[in-house]
Amino acid sequence: MITNLQITMAITLFVLGLCSCAVGFWTILSRKYQQALKSISAQSARVSSKAITDIGLTPLIDAMSELVKSIDQLVRTSAGVGAFLCLAGAVLCLAGFWMLSTL
Repeated sequence: MITNLQITMAITLFVLGLCSCAVGFWTILSRKYQQALKSISAQSARVSSKAITDIGLTPLIDAMSELVKSIDQLVRTSAGVGAFLCLAGAVLCLAGFWMLSTL
């Protein structure tokens, strides 16, 4: 009875680890925010060229610059979360394997 429970726990840990690794890789490799960052950068360049002639657009340029920085930070955070999920998944897989090997 206890052995069956240990085997079930080990297999569950291993499967959860694999799922965590898969989600981590998907998070790292997905380019969700890349298109938005490119679009905002292109619009920022257009506004910057118009701002040279119109002094009233300076606050808009500052806001767009902050928006680009924020999206860049969002991309970095997303990659960090993906890396953490991959590492946590690897640890769970190792724990599941260790549990099975000690039986």
